[in-house]
Amino acid sequence: MSSDSMNDENLLLCTLPSPELATRRGEIQRLIEQAGSVVSKPDGVLFTFRDTVEIAQALVDFIRFEQQCCSALTYELRFEPPYRELALQLRAPVTLVASVQKFYLANEISDYDRIA
Repeated sequence: MSSDSMNDENLLLCTLPSPELATRRGEIQRLIEQAGSVVSKPDGVLFTFRDTVEIAQALVDFIRFEQQCCSALTYELRFEPPYRELALQLRAPVTLVASVQKFYLANEISDYDRIA
C-alpha cells in the first residue's frame, strides 16, 4: 500500500521481525485458503470455515498469535447452529478497516508487508 493512498496511522504495523513475518504470512495464507468465504463487513472481514476440530484449533491458534502482534483488532470466533461452519470475524477501528480488508480480501499476502 503506498503512502499516497493512506498514511501510516491507517495501516496495521506488524511487530514481528522480518524473518518471522515472512513465515507468518505463509501460515496466514494457508489458513485463508481453507475459508469457505471471506466477506467484507463495515467494520472488518468475516470468514467462514468448515466446522472441524483441526480448523477450530487452527483458528484459536491464529487468534492467540495475532492478538499479540496486531492488538488493534478484535477477534470473534463463533460456533453457530447447525454447527457446520465456524465464523471468524475480524473487527478493526474505522481508521484500519480498509487496510484489514485489503489484506484479507485481496488474499495477496506477498504484496502486503505491514500486517501479519
